[in-house]
Amino acid sequence: MIERKLVQAYEVSSWERVEYTPDEELAAVEAKLAADPDNSALWMEKGLTLAKSSLYREAEECYAHAIALDPFNGILYRHRAHRFLSQWRFEDACADFTIASRLIPENWDVWYHLGLSHFLLGDYKKAAAAYQRCLELSKSEDELIAICDWYYMTELRLGDREAAEKLLENVREDFDPGENTAYFRRLLMYKGLVKPEEVLPADLSSLDSLELITMGFGLSNYYWYNGEQDKSNEVIDMILKAGDENECYFAFGYLAAKVDKKNRSGK
Repeated sequence: MIERKLVQAYEVSSWERVEYTPDEELAAVEAKLAADPDNSALWMEKGLTLAKSSLYREAEECYAHAIALDPFNGILYRHRAHRFLSQWRFEDACADFTIASRLIPENWDVWYHLGLSHFLLGDYKKAAAAYQRCLELSKSEDELIAICDWYYMTELRLGDREAAEKLLENVREDFDPGENTAYFRRLLMYKGLVKPEEVLPADLSSLDSLELITMGFGLSNYYWYNGEQDKSNEVIDMILKAGDENECYFAFGYLAAKVDKKNRSGK
């Protein structure tokens, strides 16, 4: 859902929605920039185009150029911050999401990703504050599912199991998870409706790598805070193996698993 929202959050009425190959799309936007080089929206478009090809540093540079032209446009900071996350630059991402939260305070995505940035930095109090604001802004079932999942894990890391359990009241079994099926299954586990051993199928090959990583991280977190550290570490290793083998280096579950692995090893 989050990558889909990345595109939805950028609204430019003049953007021609034409089907291109990646090279053709880039050539098209560069042609428009040649004619109008001081157009921040076009620099934003170029950044989005480059990001589709995983050229995250190049995309970030385009957003920086757009910010120089339009420094009070919050959505530019929001997208540059996302690309900082993709480069494992968590502090820089947190700074840009913070700026975006001031400029576009009603933007759900900004608070969601700001919470994630704090989570990856291990600042769970600030993560919880961002997630609370995101929860207040949530309007759809898929948004509630995504935010309650990460917020639940954050409260467990703060040692407040009561607050974590309270969050689950926001989610019903009959919710339509949309693209957040993996998060929803994690929440059903937290609610006691799915057993931990049932979260992942016996045949892991039936899952794509992103599903495995996403469901796996919630499972690892659950095991860890329910006293089954060995099982948690086994799942962390499985997540990292899947991410490395399938180049899912930018999945949020992979990033968080990598941080947990490092913190638990003490290195």
